[in-house]
Amino acid sequence: MSTSKQHAGFTLVELLVAVAVFSLMTVVAYSGLASIIKNDRVSLEHEVALKKLQRTLVFIEKDLRQLSLRPRNTGYSELLPAVKSGESSDTGLLEFTRAGNSNPTDLTRSSLQRVRYVLDGDTLQRLSWNLVDHNDVDPLTMNLLTDVRSVKFSFFSANGRNEGEWSKQELPMGIEFKLTHEHWGDIRRIFPIYY
Repeated sequence: MSTSKQHAGFTLVELLVAVAVFSLMTVVAYSGLASIIKNDRVSLEHEVALKKLQRTLVFIEKDLRQLSLRPRNTGYSELLPAVKSGESSDTGLLEFTRAGNSNPTDLTRSSLQRVRYVLDGDTLQRLSWNLVDHNDVDPLTMNLLTDVRSVKFSFFSANGRNEGEWSKQELPMGIEFKLTHEHWGDIRRIFPIYY
């Protein structure tokens, strides 16, 4: 009489193979998920940096579209030009008077605003004063863009020549903006001036 034993269950080898396959699938799934998370983080950082660059260009464009011929009075019988350029952070890369400064709370001030762009280290800043003749008033400082290597403004005169500096008592026909950024490289925009 022969008795056959029926075995129910898995052998040790089968269990080890199943655990190895499951472990391999887990490692593949986890590395895929980690790669997706890393790519998402890099994409988000890239998107934030691009938005900052776009916001900077929009600020500059809006400011330059509102250029005003109103000079600044220093308080010492000296009038500074409406548009003035320089290379030092004291004078700024570009300083000008702009119109269109909204006044939603109906404060007793003009719709004109004095604006100065400066490069402080590797940060492009926009300084603004609600008083055009801002002799002793602290500016509102806005950091626009970091990781900036260089910024240069140049000006197109009425005869079409490109001039490196501007201190005339008239508005230029256009302003060229050149920026060298650590990640984006060279960026160049030309803004026509309408008056």
